[in-house]
Amino acid sequence: MIIRLVSEDDLPTCGKIYAEAFAAAPYYGEWTAESASEMLSGLLERDPLHCWILEKDGTVVGFAFCTTFGKFRGTIQEFAVAPNFQKHGYGSKLMEHILAQFKNEGIQNADLIANLDANAYRFYEKYGFRRPSRYTVMARPLL
Repeated sequence: MIIRLVSEDDLPTCGKIYAEAFAAAPYYGEWTAESASEMLSGLLERDPLHCWILEKDGTVVGFAFCTTFGKFRGTIQEFAVAPNFQKHGYGSKLMEHILAQFKNEGIQNADLIANLDANAYRFYEKYGFRRPSRYTVMARPLL
């Protein structure tokens, strides 16, 4: 198993994993591999040194696209493991890598957004992520 930086050539595979991982409950995403690849491409362009792939025997099994804001904050923007590779420790290896990289760079805080109904919510809690008591994410549809 290796963890390496994402390249442009990885985007179609990452898009496919993303579309598959977020198609089921509780997300019910309507992503195509192409639309997910396009979204991830923007994150890769924004912060290419904080986007990682996890491979097992040459197969991409998961990824993390992160952004940083100086030393203040590292945000895990998108994190996914292919459905057939979930619950085998790959997400844990990737999360441990991200947090170690942030810590080695002197980044003070790590954050992410999680669906309260997703199994991933409990996964993130294992790594010390908590719901802030005084902040919330606000959103509104535009279409």
